[in-house]
Amino acid sequence: MKNVVHISRDYGWFVGSFDNNQTHQHFALQLNIPLEGKITVKTEKTILESDEPILIQSNVIHQLESEFPHFLLLMNPASSAGHFWRQLAQSELQTVSELATREMKSVLDKIQNEQTFPKQLNAVIDRYNCFCDTHQQSGDDRVNRAIAYLEKHSERIVSLEEIADHCHLSTSRFLHLFKKETGITFRRAQSWNKLINALPDFGKTSFTEIAHKVGFADSAHLSRTFKENFGFSPRDFNKFSQFIQV
Repeated sequence: MKNVVHISRDYGWFVGSFDNNQTHQHFALQLNIPLEGKITVKTEKTILESDEPILIQSNVIHQLESEFPHFLLLMNPASSAGHFWRQLAQSELQTVSELATREMKSVLDKIQNEQTFPKQLNAVIDRYNCFCDTHQQSGDDRVNRAIAYLEKHSERIVSLEEIADHCHLSTSRFLHLFKKETGITFRRAQSWNKLINALPDFGKTSFTEIAHKVGFADSAHLSRTFKENFGFSPRDFNKFSQFIQV
C-alpha cells in the first residue's frame, strides 16, 4: 500500500506503514487503527499490543511499532473533533470500540481509489465532534466559542487578547479555562496552527523560508515543533509521504 497523508486544520491522518518512529511526545490526541495484524504502543508505564483501535491521550511519551499497514489519526485537542475524543480518553493508553472507529475501519477496509477514500474518511471524522447533539458532554460553552473562533480564523494567528475578548473573559481567566477544558495551553494550540499553515509549502521551498513565513524563529524551531506533534522530522515526513492534502 502506498502511504497516504492528509492534513486539515483540526487533524492529520496517515494510512500505510513506516519505520523509525522514535519515542516522542506531542499535545495531539492519537488514534491508531490496525489494518492488518497488530500494532504495539509503548509508553513509560505500559506496553499495549492489540488488533483493536488504540487511543493515546495528549502529552503522553510513546512509541509506535507495527510491521503492517495501519491508520494513524492525530487530533488537535483544542478543536471540536479533538474535544469529542478527549471525553473518551479515560487513561493515557487504551483500546476503544466506538461507532466512530468502526465506521472509520469500514471505510479503510474498502480502500479502492486513493483519490476518493479520503473524502469518505474525513466525513466520518468530521461527524464526531463535541458540537453534535448526541454527545453527552459538550464542554464549557465559552471554550466551545473559542474553538469555533480559532477554526473560523485558522488562516492567521489569533492573539490572546483577541480570543479572550471574544469570550468576554480576562486573559488570565481565559488561559486557565482553556487549559482546563482542552488539556493544552493556548500557546500550544497556536503552534499547531502554525504547523498547518506551513504544510502547503513543504517541498516547494526551504524549511528556513517556511519557518519565517509562518512565525517560527528558524528551521530548527519548525523541525522541533513538527517532531513534537507528528513524531517525525519534516524531512522524514517528506520521504515517506506520497502526497499531502491540505
